[in-house]
Amino acid sequence: MSHTVTIEPIGEQIEVEDGQTILAAALRQGVWLPFACGHGTCATCKVQVIEGDVEIGDASPFALMDVERDEGKVLACCATVESDVTIEADIDVDEDFEGYPVEDYTATVTDIVELSPTIKGIRLKLDRPMTFQAGQYINIELPGVDGPRAFSLANPPSKADEVELHVRLVEGGAATTYIHQQLNVGEQLHLSGPYG
Repeated sequence: MSHTVTIEPIGEQIEVEDGQTILAAALRQGVWLPFACGHGTCATCKVQVIEGDVEIGDASPFALMDVERDEGKVLACCATVESDVTIEADIDVDEDFEGYPVEDYTATVTDIVELSPTIKGIRLKLDRPMTFQAGQYINIELPGVDGPRAFSLANPPSKADEVELHVRLVEGGAATTYIHQQLNVGEQLHLSGPYG
């Protein structure tokens, strides 16, 4: 089942599925909401619920204080809806903004190059082209790594059927250690994007 969320002041409407966060639904439908961490800890995606029933989710008490919860504020990255909802977000309307919907992709590793002793260049062939802008990033799921990890896109948007990443090895980092020590050419990975 889905519910309609109206986002003010822009008047956009999105459909939010049961269990889906407001932010995830908006990004997948090409509607931009301010966000940064995506995990309920930074408060960048804080919105005011004007009308409707919303479940707050696991927002950090530091990012969403009790007084704000009482005032009807939620974090879009954690909040799920239980009815049709109207929210107000801190959005500057920009007529030139080109928002691209976040989509899921399957990618095949086509090349791994050592760019420096601590940085690997990874090239991934996508199952279909991804439209994105310079400066955006993707989330990748890696085997044995809990949760997706974010990596900046290093290739130009003109190469839409391919993703290039420059991955620095982070000491103790599960994702970067996997990429540096276990990732192989020919391996298939799941990713989503573009974000940012």
